[in-house]
Amino acid sequence: MKRIIILLFVLLLSACGSSGRKEKEEAAADPAVLAKMSAPKLVHKDDLFEMKLNIAKTTFAQDEPIVYSTSLTYIGEQDSITIWGGRTYIGFNISDGKTFRMEGANTSELASTKLAKGVTTEYPFFKSGGFGADDPDAEFWREFYAEKELRLPPGNYLISAFCDFSLDESVVDSRYNGEVYTMITVE
Repeated sequence: MKRIIILLFVLLLSACGSSGRKEKEEAAADPAVLAKMSAPKLVHKDDLFEMKLNIAKTTFAQDEPIVYSTSLTYIGEQDSITIWGGRTYIGFNISDGKTFRMEGANTSELASTKLAKGVTTEYPFFKSGGFGADDPDAEFWREFYAEKELRLPPGNYLISAFCDFSLDESVVDSRYNGEVYTMITVE
């Protein structure tokens, strides 16, 4: 009888603690996402391109539309450059590092696009991605993708824009890896 009482007491104590759940949630966060959240990169610049994340603020009210874009400028030595990939060569990702993840999707055709030196093109954020019919959050994702504006539940999110193209037609080992990102907070 004494063992049963002690066992019940231990079970009761372990069930009452709430800090364990929070620690599990924090431990489950993706370390790569958390690292990017703590070190925003609003500009990517190398010998070929300059890419910028354009966002007026990083704190939003719940249900407030989140508006941002990215811009890309070819700055290389030639008068122009031809890039290869899908028709959408800038993609957008959003993640809270835990369960929310919108990963940009693209089509698989191979198209060429010529970019002139010094011409900056702005790409407004757009939603892209998918979910399975058996996804436990399918209803959330259905509503999320149906709404044109970006509205997020309260929390901290990493928003990023990335180049989704290659530098030659063979596409093998020529993927361009430009990316810009920052953390936003929805209160």
